[in-house]
Amino acid sequence: MANSFDKTLMGAAAAAGGGPPDDQFNLVSFLSHFDGSNDGVNNVFDDGSYSNHTITANGNVTQGSFGPFARPDGEWAVSLNTNTILGETGYLRAPSSGDFGTGDFTYEAWIYMIAGGGNPVLLANSGGAVAVFRFGNTTSYLFGNNDTSGQTSVSFGDLSAATFQWNHIALVRSSGVIKCYLNGTASSTTLSSSQTTGAAEYIGTARNYTSGSRLFDGYISNVRFSDVARYTSNFTPSTAPFVSDSNTDLLTCQSNRFVDNSSNGRTVTPYGSAGVTAFSPFLTSSVYDPAVNGGSAHLSATTDYLSAANSSEFFMENDAYTIEFWTFGGPANGSQYIFDNYKTGLTGGMTMYLTTAGKIHFRFSGNTGGYKDTVTSNGAFIISQWSHIAVVRTYVSSNTTVVIYVNGVAKATETFNGITAQSNTSEALTIGDAYQGYICDFRMVKGTAVYTGNFTPPTAPLTAVTNTKLLLNMKNGQAIDSAAQNNLTLYGTAKTSTAQKKFGTASLLLDGNSDYVSFADTDAKSMFNFGASKWTIEGWFYQENNASSGSSSHSIISRWDNQNNDKGFIFRITNSSGQKLQWYHTTDGSTNRVHTDSRTISNNTWYHFALVKNDNLTLYLNGTGAVLNSSAFTIKSTTIPTLIGSVHESGSPSQYFNGYIDDLRVSHMARYTSDFTAPTKAFADKGQ
Repeated sequence: MANSFDKTLMGAAAAAGGGPPDDQFNLVSFLSHFDGSNDGVNNVFDDGSYSNHTITANGNVTQGSFGPFARPDGEWAVSLNTNTILGETGYLRAPSSGDFGTGDFTYEAWIYMIAGGGNPVLLANSGGAVAVFRFGNTTSYLFGNNDTSGQTSVSFGDLSAATFQWNHIALVRSSGVIKCYLNGTASSTTLSSSQTTGAAEYIGTARNYTSGSRLFDGYISNVRFSDVARYTSNFTPSTAPFVSDSNTDLLTCQSNRFVDNSSNGRTVTPYGSAGVTAFSPFLTSSVYDPAVNGGSAHLSATTDYLSAANSSEFFMENDAYTIEFWTFGGPANGSQYIFDNYKTGLTGGMTMYLTTAGKIHFRFSGNTGGYKDTVTSNGAFIISQWSHIAVVRTYVSSNTTVVIYVNGVAKATETFNGITAQSNTSEALTIGDAYQGYICDFRMVKGTAVYTGNFTPPTAPLTAVTNTKLLLNMKNGQAIDSAAQNNLTLYGTAKTSTAQKKFGTASLLLDGNSDYVSFADTDAKSMFNFGASKWTIEGWFYQENNASSGSSSHSIISRWDNQNNDKGFIFRITNSSGQKLQWYHTTDGSTNRVHTDSRTISNNTWYHFALVKNDNLTLYLNGTGAVLNSSAFTIKSTTIPTLIGSVHESGSPSQYFNGYIDDLRVSHMARYTSDFTAPTKAFADKGQ
């Protein structure tokens, strides 16, 4: 069952596959219909410019649906400390926000808690007054001056939000009366006080108030501070993202980057592991469409990059030009290159790289020898958000001016006198060489300074304007996540195939020898560290004749590696005593829990499976359930990527699946609690 807030988001429009929309789509962290073309892969890139350059994918660079337009503005969230095995310390700071003195106010947000233990969501301890709002096992508000004798606190003991679901919270003072609401219902406890309250500039930590950080574990969306009492009685939370009005002091955690969407435009700074994510409380009303939502290229190793053969079009000579792109991620260790066709000793080349300090370097060679460098200051680039970066050169006679824009704001300007850039066609253009993260909408325009002053970053995929010499929208992936939270990397000869499919136009084909799929390393991946939460993994599989060949086990989905006890779970077909479905998991990395279903699987047959964790674990096969684990349990968190069709064993993939997989979905709820009729249509990929 959904909570009351989720149920208010139901809609009536038809969704994918002709069925009704999914009123729990805001709890889906992965969904793939694998409806690509026949022999479809994710590493064939198309140049959308009129030049139509051939693009070569090197290493395991892949493309998919996680991009800056994956969700509409307003429907994003921020991840805070969601992968606790990494010792994360993520929080946000927005200086001077939420300082309402003795007046009315509203602090509100949507939260999705993972740990749930008494951690603060909104906090203030700046200046002469404090304001600490804690929400979890302990829900309370403490405020007053820095002297404890002048502080007041109130506990809302009847408000305790469930973990692993979206909840709306609101703390309101109206005419001196303080109330707290959970999903629109007020606590029975109130407090009459007009005492001064301080700024609420910290989000997700109590670091300035206590010696311990009291970090919030989970996701937070649409944080709004208002200088008015927005709620004075029970209400139904809005099903749409907030928009700014004259009473909005801060509005953040709702965009593809860290930004205050109120008229105050405060600086919102992430710390530690805080990162933007497409996992959000809102039920999108439209199906993911590459033409509308775009995509991105994911590069996960130093051997991943794109390249285009040398061409005079990539050497700008005595021209104005604009080179722009979006990026998410960046330099974890050392400098990383976005693009490059510069070589020492040659003229006419250019290069751009990012540093660990958040600097952006743009270099180009000229007729005077060596290179010229335009550099931003530290912190111009933030790795855990989508950032639009543009380098624009204007050229007049022998003088050239270079401007670097980040999210539409000029961060560096340099004018070079007596410089001309000579032609150099001996170097190929590389994109993302040694870069680890996401890049999309890479566009090179020759002869035009597209931006001549600060501007609003693009809100849709870029198009080929006049003089566009290269355009990579990275939206040609064939096996995609329709929840737009993950990019999929296809290994071996894994591909989409029209030869077999349960629904739609195609399914995922794996050959049983070397094929598998990996979820790219986005923040959303941590959603697959299930812990003790409720969840459902379901889909369709069709195993071909391999019962007596290769490995004795064939994995459908896993998050597991024997190395360093980095284990989570495996769901596979085992052939040890006839073909049976088997579930592996560990709670501590050393003790494996193995549960084998008694039913026999036939080859060349489509089966619907649903693994449902609802305290215990039930495996539904074609809608009929069998309990695999009869008691509550947890799954150990791991840093291993989620694999489809394989298992990591001692660092290498094995237990390959031979056959087809279709309509694979992961939901953070127990979708089925009793036997049901197996789906007759594809899963919906929108919510209203």
